Amino acid sequence: MIVPAASKNVRGTGGMTDDTDAGGGQRLVRNHDQFAKRLLDQPGNADAFLRERLPEGVAARLTAAPAVDRSESFVDPLLAEHRGDRVYALETDTGTPILVWALIEHKSGPEPDGLIQTLAGLTGIATRGAVRRENPDRTVWQVPAPVFAVVLYHGARRWTLPRSLAEAYGLPAELAAAGLLDFRYTLVDLGAVPDAELSRHPPLQAGLLVLKYAARDDDPMATLERLVAAAAGLGLTAVVLVVRYLFKASEFADRARLRAVLARILPGQEDEVVSTVAQELMAEGEAKGLVRGKAEGKADMLLRLLGRRFGPVAPEVAARVRAADDAQLDVWADRVLDAETLEAVFAPNWPH
Repeated sequence: MIVPAASKNVRGTGGMTDDTDAGGGQRLVRNHDQFAKRLLDQPGNADAFLRERLPEGVAARLTAAPAVDRSESFVDPLLAEHRGDRVYALETDTGTPILVWALIEHKSGPEPDGLIQTLAGLTGIATRGAVRRENPDRTVWQVPAPVFAVVLYHGARRWTLPRSLAEAYGLPAELAAAGLLDFRYTLVDLGAVPDAELSRHPPLQAGLLVLKYAARDDDPMATLERLVAAAAGLGLTAVVLVVRYLFKASEFADRARLRAVLARILPGQEDEVVSTVAQELMAEGEAKGLVRGKAEGKADMLLRLLGRRFGPVAPEVAARVRAADDAQLDVWADRVLDAETLEAVFAPNWPH
């Protein structure tokens, strides 16, 4: 079971969930735990994260079968609304499946009762996943599910909690090893992981990069500079993925600020980045619309982008978009991330 450290908003409100920073500016990410959950929900990301971050001995025994999200079966629905809990099932070469509990800790530092909460979560999942085992002598056992825990932490302060319950007891080793209740979790502290080592899976690497830097939103503009600079150090693909996350997943849509940062860090390449992101987002809409028709899928995505950039879309604008043909939608899509106003998107002569 993998546990990315969870948001504990069930007990209080963390400052990282506000829509604006202390100075009233827009945050890069409005809700960090929700962003992290959406990141893990993207195809391939959770599987890559688990295989890269589980203990080496565990990862070596996994089959090629992808991780299966089992959260609905194991996560308390009340807590799921407030925390970044995810539970995944993975196959092993022994034939016995394992569970991984993923918790995303988005607060600035670990909570004092974090070990108690983790113990309660592990116990609950192991118990709910218990299986019936029949022995050769025909006796029957109920065996708790094997669960591994990984904490994904992106707070600003150093992680100070012990990595195992045995450490926390403060007892001599011979006493702690003599049958006391114990568990150990794997900690993934993004602040301590070099950017290039966040993941070998590019979409996951870029998302973790956003999570790592956007959690430190003391000055969103400075944070944006650090984030884009870090992505640039990993290559243009990472920059495109980061910008895509900012526009699509994190609800950040300050085009002027982003373009200015791109121009400073990647002079001459800002147009390529913004254009590539726009094309990818529209292609996604096209793929989703294949069942209903390519133009309809593009229209859906264009309306989403218009709403993100300029606020609620008026009914007459929506009607115009839905009535447009495929070629016209492509023209408007090329403008949507770069236009200063909604009117500029639909202008007969592109102002740029």
